[in-house]
Amino acid sequence: MGKIIELKRVVVTGMGMVTSLGLDVPTTWKAMLEGKSGIDHISQWGDLDEIKNKYKAIEGLPLIAGEVKNFDIKEILMSRKPGASKDDIKQIKYMDLFTQFAFAAALEAIADSKANLEKGEINPERIGVIIGSGLGGPRTWEIEFQRFLNGRKVSPFLIPRLIPNLAAGNISISFKAKGANACIATACASGAHAIGEAFQRIQLGKEDAIACGGTEASVTPLTVAGFHALKAIASEYRTPQSASRPFDANRNGFVLSDGSGIVILEELEHALARGANIYAEVIGFAMTGDASHITDPDVDGAIRCMKLALEDAEISPEDIDLINPHGTSTPKGDLNEAKAIKEVFGAGKAKPLITGNKSQLGHSLGGVGGIETVLSVLSLVHNKIPPILNLEEVDPECDGLNYVRGQAKEAPVDTVLSNSFGFGGTNATLIFRKYA
Repeated sequence: MGKIIELKRVVVTGMGMVTSLGLDVPTTWKAMLEGKSGIDHISQWGDLDEIKNKYKAIEGLPLIAGEVKNFDIKEILMSRKPGASKDDIKQIKYMDLFTQFAFAAALEAIADSKANLEKGEINPERIGVIIGSGLGGPRTWEIEFQRFLNGRKVSPFLIPRLIPNLAAGNISISFKAKGANACIATACASGAHAIGEAFQRIQLGKEDAIACGGTEASVTPLTVAGFHALKAIASEYRTPQSASRPFDANRNGFVLSDGSGIVILEELEHALARGANIYAEVIGFAMTGDASHITDPDVDGAIRCMKLALEDAEISPEDIDLINPHGTSTPKGDLNEAKAIKEVFGAGKAKPLITGNKSQLGHSLGGVGGIETVLSVLSLVHNKIPPILNLEEVDPECDGLNYVRGQAKEAPVDTVLSNSFGFGGTNATLIFRKYA
């Protein structure tokens, strides 16, 4: 007869972000509430005429994205990890940009949690790191493959920079975290699945605390060309800032972006014992598979995922105040998610309210589940909801839901549900509640 395990309560005690609107949580949150957009013409590739000449196939592509701007990982390391060693600085050489984003966000989240890891306040064998990434290091792949094609030796750092689990690996090494050290790669659901996996491990008592979330640095010529070939990214828009328009009748694709969101999840009693600040409680998680198509989502998978998460949280649909949807601005994706929300929560009701973070930040693929978790928790803490930008004419088939349009809204927010869906028919739903 197996032993009965009493599930432990799990809370959020630290948060960190790197986004197209800021290099930390306060800057990003302020810009979100002000209704700003992080989407613009791509600048990081250098002179676009030269790029187009070098990569003939990129001619005619929509060269807009939610780029992370003015990012310097060495500067961030020195400011967020006082007394950083030579080994810490040396470690940067092994990091692709997607790992650097996660490392920067983790530095912020760990500092925010006020967990003094260097002094052994938490048993290192009871601290884990689980970071999701959909693509890993495409930037490294493209640069090094060009070197290879041109007859030059590739960098010895090629593989350490490329593989997706090195975001978690580098964070684990830097902070001597000896618990679970893992990467989840489930496309755009990667970050949410990483947080869900961390939540369940702590519930079961396997770790006391886990740094978890998602990261991506996929704004590269080949990645943009690939998504454009799939007809997935926005190709018609008045301005770059107007291109991402979730649930709008004139949406025509998502806008690729970079970024990372990392949270520290911690077992409640452990957090209380060390006097940690508690932002929110994680109360539900579910994952499902559509089992229908690689790129076209199926409404049944989203419906079942949200219902299972509500069941896991032991609450009813009426208890949800806010939904942070996947809401990518793709024609099929938004339509299916709106139908699923109406099926689970009903239409024409005052709540839940619906936000849409990708309208401001763009879509950071595997990083977005972590970023939207941080933003969901901030809505709980501050009772403020960022708006959906560019929702000028609601798609009639997406109508009947209470969208927060145009500008931020103040409203009581006690419970938030956040969705992330990915290619391959993979779905994730997380539920957060004010801690009491």
